[in-house]
Parts: sequence; C-alpha cells; structure tokens
Amino acid sequence: MAWSRAIVFRSFQQNLVRRLSQARLARQVIIDSFHRLWYEAPGTWTKNRYLGYAVSQLPLDLWLYQEIIYDERPAYVLQTGVWAGGSLLYFAHLLDLIGAPPSAIVIGVDLKLSAEAKTLVHPRIRLIEGDSTAQSTLAEIDKLIPAPHGLVSLDSDHYYGHVLRELSRYHRFVGVGTHMVVEDTNVNGHPVVPDFGPGPYEAVDEFLRAHPEFESDEALWERNLISFHRHGWLRRIG
Repeated sequence: MAWSRAIVFRSFQQNLVRRLSQARLARQVIIDSFHRLWYEAPGTWTKNRYLGYAVSQLPLDLWLYQEIIYDERPAYVLQTGVWAGGSLLYFAHLLDLIGAPPSAIVIGVDLKLSAEAKTLVHPRIRLIEGDSTAQSTLAEIDKLIPAPHGLVSLDSDHYYGHVLRELSRYHRFVGVGTHMVVEDTNVNGHPVVPDFGPGPYEAVDEFLRAHPEFESDEALWERNLISFHRHGWLRRIG
C-alpha cells in the first residue's frame, strides 16, 4: 500500500507541476498579447503628449521614471534621443517637484534636434546636437554635468551596434545603486516588431555579459506586467 500511495502522490505532483506551468504560460501569452495590441493600435503611445509635447512612452514606464527620480535624487538626467522633447520636460518637472537644486539639469542629446524640441523652455534643460557616441558630444556632456553620476536614459538609434556603443560610453555616468534605462527593448519580438533585427534587448544582453557590475532590475517593472523597456531597466550594483 505504501508504494501505491507513493505512486499516486508522485502522479499528483507531476500533474500539479504541469498545470502550474501551463497556467504561467497562459498568463504570459495574455500579457504579451495585450502588449502587442496596445503597441500596434493606432492612437495609443504614438499620440501621448506631456503638456503639449509628444512623449512616445507607455504611461507605466513614465511612472517608473518618477519612482526612480524620487528615490535616487539624481544630480542630473541624461537622455539620448530627444525627438519632440516631452520626456525632457517631464524629467525637468519631476526634479522641480522633488526640490532638486538648480544644478540638477536635464541634458538631451540628438543627432538632429527637432523644431519642437528647440522650443522647450525650462531652466534645467540643456540640448546637444550631435552623434551621441562621438567624443565631441561626450566632451560637451562632461562640461555640463554637475557631478560624476546621474540618471541615464538611452533612447536614440535602436539598432544593436549603436545601442551597444552607447552602453559602452554612457555607463560611466551611472553610480552604484542607481539606474540606466535602455529604452524600447521590446522590439525584435520581445514581444513586438519581430522583424526588427537585433536591437536594444540584444545589446543589453551583450553589455551585461561584459559588465557584471550591472544587473537588469526586472522586479522594478514586472509588477506592472508590461514595459516597453523590459530587461532594459539596468541598476549598477558594483
């Protein structure tokens, strides 16, 4: 009888594990399906604006930026890829709200600044036009930053090689315990735009293999179930 009960219990365990695995898979399928639906629908993130300026972001991700800025009190925010400038203005207002000193600036770097971005008026915002990975651009950044470390957001050219070059040049601006965000890691089938080709997600993987002092802070975004920057919320741990 003992061996019979053992067989029944083992069968129960196997069925339970299988059902739990199926439930987790079904949950992820639903989450990814909603992610694709929201991303691909016209008039969702591509139409978002912040105080009149376009900001092509998932609102849940903007909320996470708010949490990071409140918790970490960065000496500055440095973003590559400005487009219309909505994110820069959002960051500047968050620094205002937490009572950051006037020296806490927001630096936006873009290969070609848009006409809309050039109309931004806020005492914290600084704009640099140029290749984000060029030494001349990095020299301009070094002249502007008030401290060695701040919050870094990489949102320019999303192809693998460029993102990896940015990571190699910008990680020095990130202090221990703080974040660097690689945006739009959801492309190339993670889970959207499956035919994009290697992009931010793959560049992050390569960077993390070479830089054990950083980790992907998955817990930060997973509680919201979806993020356009999944796997791209990087935290420096050493």
